[in-house]
Amino acid sequence: MTGAFQKHSGNALRQAISRVGLMGLVLCSFASFAQTAPSIALEVQQISQAGNHAGQAQDWSCQTKNYVAQDRQTKAVYWPKQVQALSLNNACWVGAEQVAEAMTSITTSAGGTAKPVLVDVRPHSLQKSAPVANALQLEITDLANKKFLQQEPVVLIGTGLDYITLSQTCQQLHQQGFSKVQAVRGGVKALRTALAVKQSTNQQTTAAAHRTSLQIIEANDWIASLGQGVQWTVISISGALQYAPAEHLPVPVQQLVTVRVDGKSNGKDRDEKLIAAAGRAVNDAVKKHMNSSGAQAIVVIPDASMGDAFRLQLEHAFSQATAPAQTGNVAASPASLTTATYWLQGGWQGYEQQVTQTAAIQQTASHRLQVPCGRI
Repeated sequence: MTGAFQKHSGNALRQAISRVGLMGLVLCSFASFAQTAPSIALEVQQISQAGNHAGQAQDWSCQTKNYVAQDRQTKAVYWPKQVQALSLNNACWVGAEQVAEAMTSITTSAGGTAKPVLVDVRPHSLQKSAPVANALQLEITDLANKKFLQQEPVVLIGTGLDYITLSQTCQQLHQQGFSKVQAVRGGVKALRTALAVKQSTNQQTTAAAHRTSLQIIEANDWIASLGQGVQWTVISISGALQYAPAEHLPVPVQQLVTVRVDGKSNGKDRDEKLIAAAGRAVNDAVKKHMNSSGAQAIVVIPDASMGDAFRLQLEHAFSQATAPAQTGNVAASPASLTTATYWLQGGWQGYEQQVTQTAAIQQTASHRLQVPCGRI
């Protein structure tokens, strides 16, 4: 019994010592915490203050009213305007009919007239999709490095809407020793027409090459051309354009020709009258450009609902209106070669949409990024 008592007493003593040790550890830990507590409290206070300052600094990004205020600062849409028409001098520009004449003539001996070197400087996508026969394909920025062309008569072939770009390139090349460089007026379309006229063997083929055709132009390409020194004659067959605000017009009102038909007409009868009137308007515009020394072009602006079938009927009307006489000596006039006629794809509605979309993209790109609300 004495042994059992001693065993129990020993266990109790060990438990008591364990409790005392545990209490001592707690007391020691508390004492240590008491010593470091002021510095911990200070750090917590500093973090809290920093968080408050950050919250105040970012408060504008976390309040809905501030986002609404930003939205109200939307800038007005900039509507493109045609720049001043470029006057084409003979030092840098040559007519398509002159190039066609030089290309189809027989090369003479020394001292005679040599055929010019044709250089296609249109964008690579156009060079690939519609290459020009017998023409070098070069980037416009690479021309200065092609020293083998320095003493050659060179004719640059553009899109027909890149007058300022080609004028600047020609002047720079002249300064660098390329004294015989010129660009063809009217671009690739004018040159192809002039070559077809020159090479044709009968009057019917010549007349077909001479006729005005409608080239499709996208809204973004037309907007870009407004800054290339082209004087545009706008022939509107669009009801939407007739009611557009004056500030939306890309050209002066003097260059706008609005084609209307009487209100009594409808359906097929209305379309036929509209097509005939538009054909006469194009013919008048071409004649008006006959003696111009500047860069000229015509664009027909339809409504978005007028599709390809309508465009083809218009093109046929234009061809009839601008075709030369079928008798006598048929020759393409300079105006018909250099005055390209375009059909604005998507109509006036597509143009307005392109302008507003571009403005929205530019405005978004100019905004600074919002600071995330709260902390991660």
